[in-house]
Amino acid sequence: MINLKPIFDLNDNDPQTLIKHFYTLPSTANTGARVTYVSEALDHVAITIPLNEQTQNMMGIVYGGIMYSATDAVYLTMLWYRLGLDYMLVDKCADVQYLRPGLGDLSVDFHLPEETVQSIIAELKEKKSTLREFVINIKDNKQKTVCKITKSIYIRKARK
Repeated sequence: MINLKPIFDLNDNDPQTLIKHFYTLPSTANTGARVTYVSEALDHVAITIPLNEQTQNMMGIVYGGIMYSATDAVYLTMLWYRLGLDYMLVDKCADVQYLRPGLGDLSVDFHLPEETVQSIIAELKEKKSTLREFVINIKDNKQKTVCKITKSIYIRKARK
């Protein structure tokens, strides 16, 4: 049996702890992306992916891998915080569609409504596990989607 343990403690339920963690997530920090906003309720997170020497490829556009990596753990982390330590969450799969070149700075907004969290809790009272999809739209400075990512997250009650 796999014994998964969190890499930091959420027992105090302090959003500032998690907010600080977002800034150091390897998937975000190592890409050059910046977390620009995290709400206290952790229902909204915003990230900016600047076009610079660290993020551009030889064509002068944002690397596709940077777009994916910068967004990788965000919904999972938001869900984990909102659901609590009684749940186990794992990325199951992702579909990435590159729609147009990232020619400048890019932005991403993640929203996790309370209704979604409550529907997961209700569903897991009836079922052992669930799989939820979350759509991530990475936009340019004209608000045109340059990349659409659909993440599937497996969720179940944690084993005690």
